[in-house]
Formats: sequence, structure tokens, C-alpha cells
Amino acid sequence: MFPRHSASRASRTCSRDLLRTTVHHHTQVNTQPFYGGAKSLTLQRRGNSTKCLTPASVLNSPIHGKNVNNRSRQWKGKRLSSTNAAPHADRKDEIYELIDNINRNEAEMARLMDELDLLDDYHGALNYDGPDPEDVFTPLVGHRNQEALEAKVQSARQQFGDYVPEGYLSDIELQLYTRLYGEPIAKEEEALDVEEDDDGQEPDRLYREDGEGGWEEVEHEVVDEEDDIPVAYDMEAPAEETATMRRAREVAEELGGELMLERSRAEADTQPSIRNHPWTLEARFGRSAISLPYNTVSGPISAILSNYSNKHIYESAHELFGGRKLPHSTTTLPPKAQMPQLPIPLRAGQRFMTEMEANSFLAVLFPGMYASALSILAEVRKRLGTKWIRDLITKEGGPHVLDVGGGGAGVLAWRDIIRAEWAAMNPEHPKSAPVPVGKSTVLTGSDALQARASIILEDTTFLPRLPNYVHVRDRPTLDDDTEPQPRKHYDIIIAPHNLLGISEDFMRKEHVENLWSLLNPNGGVLVLFEKGRQKGFEAVAGARDMILNRYISSSGATNYETLTESQIESRYMEKETGMIVAPCTNHEVCPMYRIPGEVKGRRDYCHFKQKYYRPDFLQRITGAKDRNDEDVQFSYIAVQRGVDLREKEGIVQGPVATDVAFAGYEHFNPEASQSEVQEPNTSEPASAAAGKVKTFHTLQLPRAIYPPMKRKGHVILDLCTPAGQIERWTVPRSFSKQAFKDARKSQWGDLWALGAKTRLARNIKIGSKDGEGKKERLARRAAAKAAMNEEGGDIDEQNEIDRLDKADLDDALNPGREKEKGQTVPRWKKKAGKRRARQAVKDDAERRVSGLTEQL
Repeated sequence: MFPRHSASRASRTCSRDLLRTTVHHHTQVNTQPFYGGAKSLTLQRRGNSTKCLTPASVLNSPIHGKNVNNRSRQWKGKRLSSTNAAPHADRKDEIYELIDNINRNEAEMARLMDELDLLDDYHGALNYDGPDPEDVFTPLVGHRNQEALEAKVQSARQQFGDYVPEGYLSDIELQLYTRLYGEPIAKEEEALDVEEDDDGQEPDRLYREDGEGGWEEVEHEVVDEEDDIPVAYDMEAPAEETATMRRAREVAEELGGELMLERSRAEADTQPSIRNHPWTLEARFGRSAISLPYNTVSGPISAILSNYSNKHIYESAHELFGGRKLPHSTTTLPPKAQMPQLPIPLRAGQRFMTEMEANSFLAVLFPGMYASALSILAEVRKRLGTKWIRDLITKEGGPHVLDVGGGGAGVLAWRDIIRAEWAAMNPEHPKSAPVPVGKSTVLTGSDALQARASIILEDTTFLPRLPNYVHVRDRPTLDDDTEPQPRKHYDIIIAPHNLLGISEDFMRKEHVENLWSLLNPNGGVLVLFEKGRQKGFEAVAGARDMILNRYISSSGATNYETLTESQIESRYMEKETGMIVAPCTNHEVCPMYRIPGEVKGRRDYCHFKQKYYRPDFLQRITGAKDRNDEDVQFSYIAVQRGVDLREKEGIVQGPVATDVAFAGYEHFNPEASQSEVQEPNTSEPASAAAGKVKTFHTLQLPRAIYPPMKRKGHVILDLCTPAGQIERWTVPRSFSKQAFKDARKSQWGDLWALGAKTRLARNIKIGSKDGEGKKERLARRAAAKAAMNEEGGDIDEQNEIDRLDKADLDDALNPGREKEKGQTVPRWKKKAGKRRARQAVKDDAERRVSGLTEQL
């Protein structure tokens, strides 16, 4: 047995008789833990996250179960007597000093026991469930001070609300409670009626007929009622079964199924169906709607906006972003709105921004940017795998993130990705504990926006402008052979809505080059996205085309030719290792961007959407009454510098990957032999291509560019293949039941892995340079219609009469006459007769109207 520490001996210096007398006279014993008990000293002991408190912190902490808030300060100037003539009031200070000594010794004892790992085995030595000494002595000697009295009343209010148990508060506490909150409602504890069985009562017996007119006893096993009590209890009471629910349950049991209630269906929707193919689940794009987290996004923004008038924010947002529907913000209106495709008027990097403009930036642009960035980063994390993000988290100093244009929205989205991955890595990690999110840098040109972003973001560096590394050498040259100064590199660069606001194409390319130079050359990821309209797609596709041509090397394209005269000595520049992460699964020319630059008449373009719930402040600005969700549309590109999974993991793209994907990965097993993998109905070309694919990866699958078209018995998918072509694949039920079911459940943006039965090239409308736009087409049609109206309507009638044969003109003028037996009337003659009859009725009506007009 371990020797007793001096601290435990000191804790027994209190007089036992005094304690016994005090407890005897105390009418209501509190069952709260001891003020200095072990529960207050150790936090999460069994979760391997023990946190011992010092005696000073125990003394300074409030009583367990009593939260002292700022409201108690309102009553500091009004002193109230604690009790009326308490018998031990003259020893009040000594008693409370004794209580403090007991708590101090108890804290020291708990700390020593925790260091010796004796807290779990000898927890009885501490006062876990005993009364709080301060609550015991308060009715006798009065409260410690005015703050303690107010704390007791506020604790009762927080714990019980309006229904306070009878006898819980003393007279002075009841007076203060009534003054602060009104008269409490007494709540009497319900007595439990326990029926005791008589000892002389005979046990229950079970009888049955013996077939001879008598009864015989049947032996049975007596089951106690306590055995029927379940071990675990439901937190919510089950729904009462109605007649309809009972009938539905019976039908479900007959069919071998299970009845799913509304609550169960909502829980099931949050998890992927187990009946879907594993490759289908892995190839899915973002599904559920995004709700902005209150603690990190919507809550801080609401607190910032609460200092300003809602009307002023409302008017400023409408003035900046084009009206009530905010067409010039991240919101994407349908094409029928015929709104001009203009860039967002506010940029995070602009040098001057008023207070209301900064408020409008947070209220209108922040939610859409956050939802778009979170959807894209989730897809990037899925494409690159778990190892990539966990290596970033565990690296020294953590990942370095740069937000260019989002004002901090991209950083918040990235931190949510980190938190989710950290929770998967450490399941026992408390949610409120900090997470290593790395270092963050945000571009904020104006002081107003920087002041607001600094409230939302912690441990963040703010830059007024980006460093320009495009015209700075990165290696020794003939003029200067010294080593260049080290540059600042980032692992993740998120650049929302940067390109569309730059009017000149060469300036867009220079901006993309500068962002590329800021990337970590050993695996940095650059994310660019714009609004999901034609001009936004053209800006992103132009950046993709430039990066492929100048920086990312592929098979057969490891360098590019510079056409400037100042670089004759280095005419051919070597490309770097890199790859397109998302959304493309090919490194060819974009099939929807065959003609570079802006074109007229573009109908088909690559874009995606993400649903999110608008916060309250954005709901007020839009004036929406019926729904609070919105689909933000965007076009994006994510590229990685310095790493190419095509070489590292043997990923195959191009026509070979397309043929294998057309055959389908439904029965593909990377660990099985090729003979086991092939299906009986696989064609010979697909079988030959499948021999070149030894692994499954989402980067070698086609991607749906539009929602699937569901028909009876088959599904039509419009896909962008790994070969860089737009094709239409048909998946009938006869091809595969699993593929047919998954195809009907697929959505816009998903990758497709289960193959198809037929494929053909899909005609897309990408416009042309010299084509006519929508305004020109409408003007041309209006002019043609006006010219036809000026010529009059007599020309068509005269031409129709001339086409009729003179011999049959009488028949056409008399369509109602009887035809001879066996005579067949031609169809053209019937139509001509009906037309002439309708014209005659119309002329007669016009004559009558004109006659009435002359009479008037």
C-alpha cells in the first residue's frame, strides 16, 4: 500500500463534529461534484488527453455547474445580506478559508495520484459524489460574497429555467431570483410508486388441458422483469406505430425488406448506398449541399455586419452587383435572363475599398467563393489520394496556402479539408482542440477588407500585392552567374475570379505565369476558377492551354519554341514535370476550346455547379422568401507542379484508356490475372487495350459534361473521354444491370467507370470567330420580319392560285359538292378547298365590320 501523502493528511484537519453537525442541519444536500474534485481536475482522462489543473486554477474557476457571466456585474453596487442572523456568521471568513484549504489539498492530492497512475484505482479517496462544502455552509454562515450569491441564482436559472425545485433556493436567493427573473414556478418531484410483492404470495403457474376434462401444470421458466430492460437506451423515444405504419411494416417483412422512416431516410441519404459499385462511389463528384460553418464563416461575418445598417448593406450590394438578383456576383443567372457577362466589380487585391464595399464583399461574394473552393479542393484531394494530403499535414511547418482573390474564403475552405482529414487520422481528437492547419497568406489590397479578414482568420499573413517573379531570373545567367535569391513558394494556391477581370490576353498569361512561379516545384497545386458562363470558361481554358504548351511536359512534347528575338540562344525551352489534376482526365487540347480566345455562338462549354445554403445576411440581401439554397456554377482547372502520377503510378490516358473505360471496370480486379478480369462479351480491341492497363485510377476515366438523359430501358451519357473527345455513350439495361442502375443515379460532373454498349461522336456547338452572336441573330430576324410585313399578304394568295390547275379550279372553289361514286379527291384539292372556304369567311367578317363602322 502506498504511504499517505501529507496533502491527504492536511485535508482532514477539519473538525469531524462540525462537519457532522453541518450536514445534519442542512436540509438539501447538493449532489454536484466536489469543488476541487477529480472531475474538475482531470479532463478526458480515458481519452488519453489528461489535463491537470493547478490549485490556483481550481480556486479561480467557478463552482461546478455554476457559470458566472457578465450579468452579475450589474448588481455590484447593491449589497444584500446573505442570511438572517446565522449562528456561525462571526466565523464566516475562517470557514471559507478552511474550504479553500480543503480544495487546495484536494487538488494537490489529485495531481499526485494522477502522476502515480492511481486516480482510476483509488478514486474513492477523492470526493467524487460528495456535497459541495460551500453549498453546505452557505445556509449557516451566509454566502461568501455578493458574486457568489448572484452565481447561485444564475446557476439555478440556467439549470432549471422557470421551474425551480421547491426548497432549492434560500429566502435571500429567492428574493434575488424574483428580482432578476420574476417569480419562479415551484416544481415538486414526482414520487415513484413502487409496489412490493408480498412474501407469502404464490408464484405464477401455467396450466393446459390434459384432454380428459382436467388440467395439468406446465413447467416454465420465470423471467424477471429486470431482464427485459435493454442494455442501451435510445436517446429519442420511438415513433408511435399507426395503422398505416403497421401495414407498411407487414408488407416490408413479406418482401424481405425493412421499413425506413423519415428520420432513417435522412440518415441514409448522408451515406452512400452500399448497392452502388465501389468504382462508381470513388468516381463521384461533390453531392451534398454545403452549409457554411457558423463558427468559422457565417458567424464571424454576421458579427461584423451587425455593426452596420442592413438597409445600407442591401442598397450597396444591389448597386455594386447589378440589382436584386446580384447578376455580377458569384450568382449565375440562367441564359434566358440575357445579362451581360461582366467580371465581378470588386477584387480582393484592389488598393482602395470603402467600408460598405468591404461589407458587400463579405456578405455577397464570400459564401459563393467558399462553396466553390470547398467543392474543388475536395475533388483535388480525392484525385491525388490520402497520402498526398497527409504528407502535407505532417510536413515540417505544415502546408503553405496562398489565397489570391478570395479574401480568405479559399483559406477557410482548405482548413475545413484539413480538419476533416485530421479527424480521420485521429478519431479520438476532440473537436474543439486545435488542428495543425499550416501557414496561410491572403491577398488583401485595401485596409477595410484586411481589417475584416483579420477578424475571421487567425494566424494569417496579409499581402497588399503579389510579388512579381515573371521577369526575375531563377537560375544563373551569362550576365550574372551568382545564385538568385530564394523565393517564397506555396503548396496550395487558390485563385478565384482572377482572369475575367483582366481584359488583355497577354496580361492574363503573365498573371498565370506569376502564379506558377509561386508554386512549390515539388508538388504544389494551383487552382483557378471563374464563373460558369462562356466567358469564364474561355478564360480558364486559355490558362489551361498556356500551361500545357509551356510548362507541363507530356509524351512527345517535352519542350516548346520561343518566338522572341531576344532568346535566340535558348530558342527551345524545356518543360517541367507536372499534370492536370482536375477536372480533365486528358492532357490534349480541350475539345470545347478548339478555337482559342473569345468566339461567337458558343453553346457548349465545360462548367460545374455546387449547391449551398445561403446564410441569413445573404438571404436578406437577395430578398428570397421561399428558398435559401443556391447553385453556384463555375469553370475551374487544378494543376500540379513537379509531380506526374502518369509516370509515378503508371496511369494510362488517351485512346487506350478510353477503350478500356468503354469496356468497363465493373469486373476489373488489379490483383487478379488478365484472364480473370475479362468479361465474356468483351470485344477484341477492348481486350487488347485492357492488357495495357494494370491499375484503376480515376484519372483514366471519362467525365460527364451534362446530366444523364434517362430513357426507358437505357441511359445516355455525354462524356469527355481521356482521348480528348466528346462522345455519347449509351448504357442499356441489357448491357449490365449494375451499370444501368449506377448510370441512372449518376450526375453532372461524375466520372464513369462501368462502360457502355454503344458510343458515337457528339456534335457540340463551340461557335466561331466570324459567326454572329445572339444580338446580331435577333436583329437579323427582326429585320426580315419587318420586310415581309411591308410587302403585304397578297403575294402568297396569288402564288397559290397560280399553282392550281385551271381544270380543277372549280372543284377547289366548291369543296362541298358531292363527288361521283368511285372518284378519289386528291389531298391537295381538299386543302385548297378548305383554305378558300376559310378565306371567304374571313372576308365576309371584314365586310360586316367595315359596314358597322361606316354606320357609326
